Amino acid sequence: MSQTASYLDTQSIFNLIGQHADLAIIFQTVSEWLEARIPDSMVSIMLYSETKQTLNLISGSQHFSNRYIETVSDLKIGPHVGACGAAAFHRKLVICENLATDQNWEAFHSLIQEENLNACWSTPIINAQGTLYGTFATYYRSPKCPTSTHIKLISHAASLVALSMDLHAERQQRLALNDKYRSFFTYHPDAIFEHNPEGIIIDVNLASEEITKFNLEQTRGSHFSKFICANFQSVAQTAFEQALQGHSQHLEIQAQNALGKCYWLDLTYLPIQQAQQVVGVFGIAHDITERHETEEMLRLLKRSVDANPHGIVLTKATADQAIEYVNPAFESLTGYKKEEITGKNCRFLQGPETDPEAVYKIHNALQEQQEIQVTLKNYRKDGSWFWNQLILGPVFDDKNFCTHFIGIQQDITQQRANSEYIARQQTHDSLTGLINHHTFEKILDVAFHLQHDNPRSLIVMYVDLDGFQPLNQSLGHIIGDQLLIAVANRLRQVIQEEDIISHFSADEFGILLNKCHDLKQVAVIAEQILKSLSAPFELDGHKIHMSASIGIADDDPQIEKSTQLLHHAIHAMNEAKKEGGNAWHWYAFNSIGTPKIDYVLMRHELMVAMQEKQFRLVYQPVIDARSGQLKSVEALIRWQHPQRGFISPVEFIPFAEKTGQIVVIGQWVLQQACQDIVAWNKKNGANLSVAVNLSPLQFKRTGFLHDLQETLSDTQLQPDLLKIEVTETMLIAGADRSLEILKAVRDLGIKVSVDDFGTGYSSLSYLRTLPVDEIKLDRSFIEHLPQNEKDGAIVAAIIVMAHQLGLHVVAEGIENQDQAQFLKKYECDDFQGYYFAHPASLSELKLDYRQVEVI
Repeated sequence: MSQTASYLDTQSIFNLIGQHADLAIIFQTVSEWLEARIPDSMVSIMLYSETKQTLNLISGSQHFSNRYIETVSDLKIGPHVGACGAAAFHRKLVICENLATDQNWEAFHSLIQEENLNACWSTPIINAQGTLYGTFATYYRSPKCPTSTHIKLISHAASLVALSMDLHAERQQRLALNDKYRSFFTYHPDAIFEHNPEGIIIDVNLASEEITKFNLEQTRGSHFSKFICANFQSVAQTAFEQALQGHSQHLEIQAQNALGKCYWLDLTYLPIQQAQQVVGVFGIAHDITERHETEEMLRLLKRSVDANPHGIVLTKATADQAIEYVNPAFESLTGYKKEEITGKNCRFLQGPETDPEAVYKIHNALQEQQEIQVTLKNYRKDGSWFWNQLILGPVFDDKNFCTHFIGIQQDITQQRANSEYIARQQTHDSLTGLINHHTFEKILDVAFHLQHDNPRSLIVMYVDLDGFQPLNQSLGHIIGDQLLIAVANRLRQVIQEEDIISHFSADEFGILLNKCHDLKQVAVIAEQILKSLSAPFELDGHKIHMSASIGIADDDPQIEKSTQLLHHAIHAMNEAKKEGGNAWHWYAFNSIGTPKIDYVLMRHELMVAMQEKQFRLVYQPVIDARSGQLKSVEALIRWQHPQRGFISPVEFIPFAEKTGQIVVIGQWVLQQACQDIVAWNKKNGANLSVAVNLSPLQFKRTGFLHDLQETLSDTQLQPDLLKIEVTETMLIAGADRSLEILKAVRDLGIKVSVDDFGTGYSSLSYLRTLPVDEIKLDRSFIEHLPQNEKDGAIVAAIIVMAHQLGLHVVAEGIENQDQAQFLKKYECDDFQGYYFAHPASLSELKLDYRQVEVI
């Protein structure tokens, strides 16, 4: 073999390079290969640092001392830095035949003498791309000049080192790239599936197990369709085939995990290319179930918000609170379109009557990022206003940072109007528009407590229209209502705005004068009211003349409650009535006979009286005018108060009628009277009948007939032994209803008597239509008999005409013999009065009384 063939015999070195042997072994093998071919040579290899511009010995250190190795460590390259530093600097072969005389080694003379180095040939290690890896050098103990063969050998050895370093660098890059890929593949948070062209999964990463719940062994070797829900397999297969054509695909599908649960995947198919050929497909899957559910929830929420009947607005939580979203209801409510107002502040809804206090509250809530509910007046695009009930609240992100504000708006204009209407109905009279008596009493009570100790007088007037009831009956309720409205309007014209007018009941009005400094002015106002109301009223073709009675009461230290002041005014009004009406009367504390009733206490004590059975009944006999025998009795109530003693019915019965307590009291009287008579008849073997007075409230009350029947059933009293007494006024008021009730009472077998006949508005001809059994002549006709001839004539005529109508006649209030004789002369049927007997208990009844003889 020739020498050239011999030095080119580097097969073993190529084998090492091909086997990716360690560079140190390759460098050592190349060095040994060259040293074997150049006698006495010592090979060294130095590695170049591009950043530091230095060389460092990496092979051949066995030829040098530690001092030499240390000296050439981090050897800075340069044009005259030995052989290696110069070769690296010039990037060409540098031959130093005699180091002792070579200028490149002047700095190293002592070192080379110690090392016994006399020659050095160095060539740069450069690859085909011109990258400088380092230097390849041979040292000699004696001066030496290279031959051309030597130079070729050194150049070839340097090329082998460069090749090994190139391949090593490429391999390291490949390994690094592979490691990066494997790390990316293995640790990617999304599931990654590697498929072959047939769709079989050949590799998966760790995340796939977490997402699919299948372990790696279950997944590898399976077709991807195994993990996809049936209704998405077709679209997945199409996308996979497109990826095999070199087109990446992105889709959202539903897959099924190992637990049988469906979930949503964001799936990307990427083609795997090698040598310009698609050899497989990567599938990258991200679990978007939560996102999908969130999006579905957001979609439903948006639909809900869009369909919400309340206006909803979303603004940024920035200084300008710019609008980002409004729903259709907001557009309908305000008249503004979304495009018009997006990016604007909601202040455009405010207007001239928007409450600044409400705006301040909103501003403060925005600053404090707090929820608020406020009602304010807002304005639509067309300028019309509405009451806006606004709920405003902050919207926080997952870091508790306020990003937006949401406002919910509701038009409560109608609701507010309804509330105001209901509130007004509760405090005002619907007919006249004046406040009602409940509100008046509350205002009076407040004013009383504020001004009771004030030098300014508190004045209450009570106005009652004279003769309103018969006028209302004759002209009808429609005209009556119109008249009350007209009266209210005239009172408004007289009374100042700061004073209070109230419609108490049908024909009664209350007036509160708050700031009256001069009591003389009160009289002037009263006269003005009388004058105003006395002017004719023109109503629906009727010219109506009206007058009023006015009661006046002023505050006084003796008054403890505001209700006393009101009742003083009512009492004074009654006094004005007694004076003939069309007058005013001022309540006087020191007047003789002035009642001083605490009405609040009276109401309470009436309740206690019922509970503690303080009431009792007495009975006044009704005597047969012809025989003088006991005919029947009238039940009369008495109140025996435990502290105040006897309280007259005249004092508490009218009050009980006002409060409605008369119904309970009247029912007790009826029940007790029936029980007493049944017991008395049983004891005495008699059939004595009893008369019971009914109040208007009791008579007209729903359920009265039922209560009457129950009383008869409970007490076992025969119906024909019970007589109910009603007044003319009760019969005239609501005549049709009265007639209906009376017929039902008569059908039960109970007798009916008209009490106090002659004092009301009825007539004997009217009695023809009423189902009654008797009339009781009022005591006002009896007390002046027989001296008063007119009363005598009236009584005689009534008796005759009543008998012609088949009615029984009873005279009450007989107090002397002359009265009894006169009445018997004109054939009055029965007598009742103190002349015969005072009201007493049933045990004091006699069967026979005075027999009256006609003289």
